[in-house]
Amino acid sequence: MRQYCLLLFLGFLTQFQLQAQQEEEFFNPMEVAFDKIYLHTDKPHYFLKDTIWVKAYSWSAVAGEGLKPSSSRTLYMALKNQETGERMFQMPVLLEEGMGSAQLALSDIPAGDYVLLAQSRTMADWESTYVFQRPIRVSEVGAVTLIRPSDYRQKPIQLPYQNGLRIGLNLSEGLYQLIIDRSKEQADSVFQLIGLQHGKPLYEQILSLHEGKNVYKLDPEKFLPGLADLALVNDRGEIVAERPVYFHPQAIPTLNISTKQQTYRPRERVQVLLNVLDEFGEGLEADLSVSVVDSKQVSWSEDMSTIVTEMELGAALGKDFDFSHQLFKQENSAKELNEILVHEKSRSALSNFNQQEEQFFWEGKGLKLKGRATDKEGKSLNPGTELEFLMYPKKGVPLMASATIGENGTFELEDLFFQGTAAVVARKIENKRKRTFSEVLESHQLTFEPLDLPNPTLQTRFEASKDDYSLDDIRRYTVIRNNRLEDRIVELDTFTVQRQPWTFGRPKETNDLTAWANVVLDVEEGMFDHFNVFQYMQGRVPGLIIQGDINDFGNPPAVFFRASQLMLVSRAELASKSGESSGNMGGGAAFLLDGVLVDPTIIATIPMTLVKRIEVFNNVAGSSAVLGSRGSMGAVNVVSRQIDPNQAMFERNNVTYVQGYNQSIPFPKIKSGDLEKDLFKTNWNATVYWNPYLGTDFEGSGNFEFVLNDLQSEMKIIVEGMSKTGQPIFGIHTILVEE
Repeated sequence: MRQYCLLLFLGFLTQFQLQAQQEEEFFNPMEVAFDKIYLHTDKPHYFLKDTIWVKAYSWSAVAGEGLKPSSSRTLYMALKNQETGERMFQMPVLLEEGMGSAQLALSDIPAGDYVLLAQSRTMADWESTYVFQRPIRVSEVGAVTLIRPSDYRQKPIQLPYQNGLRIGLNLSEGLYQLIIDRSKEQADSVFQLIGLQHGKPLYEQILSLHEGKNVYKLDPEKFLPGLADLALVNDRGEIVAERPVYFHPQAIPTLNISTKQQTYRPRERVQVLLNVLDEFGEGLEADLSVSVVDSKQVSWSEDMSTIVTEMELGAALGKDFDFSHQLFKQENSAKELNEILVHEKSRSALSNFNQQEEQFFWEGKGLKLKGRATDKEGKSLNPGTELEFLMYPKKGVPLMASATIGENGTFELEDLFFQGTAAVVARKIENKRKRTFSEVLESHQLTFEPLDLPNPTLQTRFEASKDDYSLDDIRRYTVIRNNRLEDRIVELDTFTVQRQPWTFGRPKETNDLTAWANVVLDVEEGMFDHFNVFQYMQGRVPGLIIQGDINDFGNPPAVFFRASQLMLVSRAELASKSGESSGNMGGGAAFLLDGVLVDPTIIATIPMTLVKRIEVFNNVAGSSAVLGSRGSMGAVNVVSRQIDPNQAMFERNNVTYVQGYNQSIPFPKIKSGDLEKDLFKTNWNATVYWNPYLGTDFEGSGNFEFVLNDLQSEMKIIVEGMSKTGQPIFGIHTILVEE
């Protein structure tokens, strides 16, 4: 029987692995169980017209390996009203190696309770309602206290049966005992106990269960620190009961934060040292984020949820803000944690893998946009209508995309990559009577909608504290400032503005390079059917030699000119005679985009609709004037198309706008110096320092410095992050500020 159960389980894993291997022929292997998201915000509550500073951590539970930086490139973040679910803001955040940063200006958002949500597409594929949630309060200046939900840590109800079985856990003196109840409803008596961590089986035992309570010792040394899933499998290979168990909770890394002194003066510079150690006292390399907040204005409870509780428990169980960091610091932490987990089931449980085995989680390269296109009367375009889009970000290379209208009159664009706002021009393409017609849409015919994240499920977690007289100066300044803003509005006399040509994508012409070009190819509208720049240049540039496949985007061809090849041969002969290196002359002509040196792979992928002209430098003088020694083999400058309503085939009313990735900006720094007591020069910032990208070296050491504001207060230094080995890190340190 024991061998039979093992064969059943191994057969299940083999089937899972074969499925992944079949997928691998076309995609990456299916190894990610689910994404874990955490948002570190500079503080838990904000004031009117404040800014939320955010660091996003996205890690994946990888089968057999533990937590690894997520392959997701896009994180969708939204701020919603806690009660109504109304979306106030939404933006995509670009992730690099599982991390990204953003800021959200609250502007005119009304006071109230909100929830900051975050979800990747992989999370939505796993479960549509699986989303990270952090409560946010926006209020007038005043002290606010973060509270626990009313049902937090209530006495647990009796553990329910699963298919006539119940898996209990008894912890005493560091020993783990399983207490398994078998009722009369369960006819089977022999089961296989499986212990699973991150999709990898670490424990196996055959159990013969009699009716009633059965007690078995569980060796905790077989498990890594963290959450594990225990499951009972019958002789038919069916999972009949399971539960999560937390092992070695006190093995989480330790973060030591130290300053040279405990008390500082306002506007003084503070130097901070960090030291991250694992459970054995060895240093850990880590990626961290840090905020320094004024405790006079910001309430930071020691009982708050942190990256440790979210990565270790909250994300895996889908729980909302129910776990305190202090749980991991107590002597009986293992017992208390497992009492909380007893009624939950981990997302990485074996049954979840079984349910998801036919799905493949794949995160696209860029963001996803949804929209609707109508005719001029406002009616949805017919399903199947093709749309082409030209996108011109304020920064970066223009983009081209296409979509088809669906049954509900909407379209979707995927794998887009641009930051900030982009101007969009769309045209519809229709086939009538064996002819193709195209029409540029007007801006009122095209609308974009952000992907809708689930509504919040959190309850209100804040309450106002007792009135604090130490905040009177800050309140008074806020009132005066807001009143003065209305007085500063000045009515101007009527004046006339002559409309100037406006552009997207490229700020100016590259006339300084054009003067050196030997051949200039203008790309007219009728020539857009060429595949790319390489095909367009063939037969149009004297002495042009293309070596390679013009259709190969990943390995584009090399471009040579007869004059440069003759020079290459002569220089190579001279170099061989003198014994010197001939330099990098074998790669062909250099390529520029709008005067900026780029890789030829970028040029190969630019559609001809986005190219205005091609400037060819096929002699030594011209190309050397452009690139110096790097242009010794010639150069090609591709000039992107500017969008000018006076010259192009569409006008201003054809342009609509869409929001791309959030553009991260640096946190404003405070200058050190003497204390300012002038009401309007005093720095009242509640967050005095924010750094989303801070690291420690291989010895676990790191440092940073900041300048204090002008207030006498207590400052809290909050540091959160992840080690390179996938362990969450949290630390907090307090300093005093006095005159």
